[in-house]
Amino acid sequence: MIPKSFLRPIAAAALAGLVAVPAVAQDDDPVAAKDPEAVEIVNSAMAYLRDHDSVAVDWFVSFDEVVDGREKLTFLRSGTNLLVRGQGVYAYAEMGEKTREYRYDGTTLSIVDPVANAYAQTLLNGSFENMVDKVRAEYDLHLPIWSVLSRSFDGYYTDAAEQVAYVGWTRVAGEGAHHIALSNYDSDWQVWISDDADAPRLLMMVGTDPYSQGWPQYRAYFQNWDFAPEVPEGIFQFVPDENADRMSWPRVLPGQED
Repeated sequence: MIPKSFLRPIAAAALAGLVAVPAVAQDDDPVAAKDPEAVEIVNSAMAYLRDHDSVAVDWFVSFDEVVDGREKLTFLRSGTNLLVRGQGVYAYAEMGEKTREYRYDGTTLSIVDPVANAYAQTLLNGSFENMVDKVRAEYDLHLPIWSVLSRSFDGYYTDAAEQVAYVGWTRVAGEGAHHIALSNYDSDWQVWISDDADAPRLLMMVGTDPYSQGWPQYRAYFQNWDFAPEVPEGIFQFVPDENADRMSWPRVLPGQED
């Protein structure tokens, strides 16, 4: 049986990360603690992604791990995603010497280790959202940046937040951006969104786990958003060669989730 390390994504930038943010004024009314301008900007960015049937993006993530309760090490991940709703998804992720490809054509999800020429496959049907929900529940698997691309998260973050603050206007890699902080009792996060009203793209995220010693962070950067990408023929299907090793796909039993 293939180890779970093969199936797990080596790169994922979940939008629901934890992050330390500037203090937001307390208010007995949680709605009043949400800056309407900031809420509108975040919701517009999510709606902009939702409204496009084709999306391609490159991403880069750095994240911290605390060793022995004190030493903080930083690791790097990067990759690219191509999603055509109703057709399929392709994702490539790399971390050091490890690489993975994820291909879904609406009926079959394939996870491929191109260096080792090994793969695992499982039959699935339905939309991108249905596929990511099923593999999370049954296999404890998270595809790279799935939550950024999933329509299921449209409006989720501003609804889940108890406080939303507009921190200010800034630049990210030379592009004008709105800096917004959100928080609730359990988590805080920050996002940077392009100030282009016609294309409010997500540019950057920073998350901090305030409940772990050392406050480890992740930082996700998005670039080269393309909402009319070229789609190579057959990109969503994986056809193994005669030398490829097929691995078994272990299901997650109740109580085994990490």
